[in-house]
Amino acid sequence: MGETSTESAPQGVLPGALRLGGAVLAEKMLRRKDLAIPMKKNEVTAQWLTGVLAAGHPGAEVESFEIVDVDSGTTSRWRVTVGYNEAGRAAHLPEHLFGKTTRTFTQRLTQYLAHALPGEPGFFQHLRPQLNIEAPQGYFGAADTRTGRSLTLLEDISATKRAQFCTPLQPITRPQIEDLLANMAVWHGHYWESPELKARGWLKTPSDHFRNFDRLLGMRKRATVGLRRAPEIVPETLPPVQGDLYDACAKALLLAEQGAQTLLHGDPHIGNAYVCDDGRMGFTDWQLVLRGSWAFDVTYTITSGLEVEDRRAWERDLIAFYIDRLHAAGGPALPFEDAWLAYRQQCLYPYFAWMITIGRSALMPEFQPADVCRAIVHRTSNAIMDLDALRAVGG
Repeated sequence: MGETSTESAPQGVLPGALRLGGAVLAEKMLRRKDLAIPMKKNEVTAQWLTGVLAAGHPGAEVESFEIVDVDSGTTSRWRVTVGYNEAGRAAHLPEHLFGKTTRTFTQRLTQYLAHALPGEPGFFQHLRPQLNIEAPQGYFGAADTRTGRSLTLLEDISATKRAQFCTPLQPITRPQIEDLLANMAVWHGHYWESPELKARGWLKTPSDHFRNFDRLLGMRKRATVGLRRAPEIVPETLPPVQGDLYDACAKALLLAEQGAQTLLHGDPHIGNAYVCDDGRMGFTDWQLVLRGSWAFDVTYTITSGLEVEDRRAWERDLIAFYIDRLHAAGGPALPFEDAWLAYRQQCLYPYFAWMITIGRSALMPEFQPADVCRAIVHRTSNAIMDLDALRAVGG
């Protein structure tokens, strides 16, 4: 599956940029590319794909392949169609792949400074194989935090499962949100207080993640700008207390790393969920995997995924549903009132994570379309006020 370097990036933005820039410049000048982590189409060979996809299948070889660029954002993305010899076809080796790589310097720098480079490769290399969940299969994952090179090769679920991605612009049903939470409970239960969590040095806590992004983006300022640009999408009671809410968010994320920890998706908003052709619900985009409280994931999915009125009507039942599924998956039987308090506490981060996209500076990338950002901010801001998050955190 590849290897993941976990050398820490420096804390400062400028030292980090200089350090990575020096490594990339040396790579170009000395022509010493690590082709074990190909990032461009012309760096991928049939021999390399055979080593990745056919290991353990004697005689199987990749005979042909086609790579098509899909899009670029925080990563560059490909679709790969692979053809095998008879032995490979008999072994039913994967034919439809999806690649995510840090091809450009900007992509490398963003991932590097956010300490996010090893996350997705590490998840698919080390953690995904142990899980029976609805999520893409992983075939290769590697990252080099010295040079910023990274590549993850996944199952192309749009081809294998005819998956359709969810969006906050279309409501999901109660059975669909329950399926997402049941899926989540499986990985939470499997890795509940697992020693493997701390053995993987690239698994940050929610508070670590928040500090990284605040250092890079200036989240308080960007959220203030976002509120100034779009006050009409939040409850009228929110603007006077936004500063207090931001402070409470930092406290809540510290709470999310205390007590029992489990594996967290880290970015389980509704846009990272999908529907298979058989109706099953799953999650993709595991780039920000974390370790911490179950409530971080569950709250993010519920508050970003449901229309305001649906959340208000279903959320208590959904927390009870998740508690049952977590216990069935090997986790503890959480007391409902404790779980409800944790849910209320963790509803702050999703709002700020999305409000900064509306308040982004001219230098920040457009992470998501504006209508998607506005829809999620509307949902999550209402959740904060409905659930009295400030009081829940003790602010």
